[in-house]
Amino acid sequence: MKHLHHPFVFAAAALFFLGIFISTETLADHGPEKMWHRQIKPFFTAHDTGTIGPFKINIESFGKEQSREVKQIKEQNFDKFFDDKYNLAAIVRKNNKTVYARFDDDKKINSQTPLQGMSMSKTALGAAVGSLVCDGSIKSLDDEIGLYSVGLRDTPYSKILIRNILQMNSGVTPLNREDVRLASRMAIGMGKFAGKADVLAAVRHFKGTTRKQGKQHNYHAADSFALSVLIFELTGKSAAQIFYENIVKQFGPDGKIHWAADNMGRTVSQARLVMTAPQWNAFGQFIIDEIKSESCMGKFFKEGISSSVPTSRKNVKYGFQFWVYNVDGESAITMTGHGGFFNILSVEKNTVISIFSVDEKYKAGNLFSDGVLSRFASEIVR
Repeated sequence: MKHLHHPFVFAAAALFFLGIFISTETLADHGPEKMWHRQIKPFFTAHDTGTIGPFKINIESFGKEQSREVKQIKEQNFDKFFDDKYNLAAIVRKNNKTVYARFDDDKKINSQTPLQGMSMSKTALGAAVGSLVCDGSIKSLDDEIGLYSVGLRDTPYSKILIRNILQMNSGVTPLNREDVRLASRMAIGMGKFAGKADVLAAVRHFKGTTRKQGKQHNYHAADSFALSVLIFELTGKSAAQIFYENIVKQFGPDGKIHWAADNMGRTVSQARLVMTAPQWNAFGQFIIDEIKSESCMGKFFKEGISSSVPTSRKNVKYGFQFWVYNVDGESAITMTGHGGFFNILSVEKNTVISIFSVDEKYKAGNLFSDGVLSRFASEIVR
């Protein structure tokens, strides 16, 4: 197993150059080429190779390969947003019919290419929790998580309400996303934690609460990891398996999913769920259909919208492991992922907009900046 070492020896020089290195790395991580080679392309085959770069990782797979191919459908009014060299795929579904589909031919992406959904994966985690509420395994979102998880009882999460963890409002995680990268590497087994993937250890890294629960949203992987531990200990199955059995099978009998796991089989739940672009789009439609039918799952997602909490993003709230954007006057569930990954759901217009890009600043606009995504989506749902 290879390990990366910084070539700095003398203390003063080391601090100076290391600061430059870290700043460059942070910026470079957002660059399209690095994101493509490190975060997207390796996941096309990670379920077969068991590796991401130099690191061995655990991948759980469920289902069977998708048999139906979605053909490209080009429309000029949508091409103005999506015909961009950084856009890997884009699908627009209206009234449960695909009206636009674009795949990057240059990168050999099609409707059957497995795409790592980045932080959109968190919404799948939220759905898995919701399914356990609906089958009665979880009695109430206002129960303390320690009531269901022995492994979390000796952590600061023990007395935290499941609702607050879903909303990343636990009060456990340090502000400014401190140690989020460290926790992620502990969970999946990268860097100095190679071969030691442990989601529960990543949770236990955080030793106490930093503020009262329910008072301040803080976007952090540790809350998602705590939910993964909850699911595993409550059901004896990973979050990935629960998501597949309780959710995926409902929106598409065809299609395989892959999700990273630790050495115990617990899902590394903050990212790295791999599905095809049509599967991600169908997941969005599933949520809309459940809300419209007023099913238990629909009520779970609807409550996630109505009870969503304020965030540091202007006019953007956070629900049950999903963001809530204002789209054409509607509070819309919006799954987001680093680099320009989005699943935007309009229940009122019965529209799902799925975007997969490797640069959030492509010419349609920096979709993460204030108001841009909302305006962008509003034009499409009309």
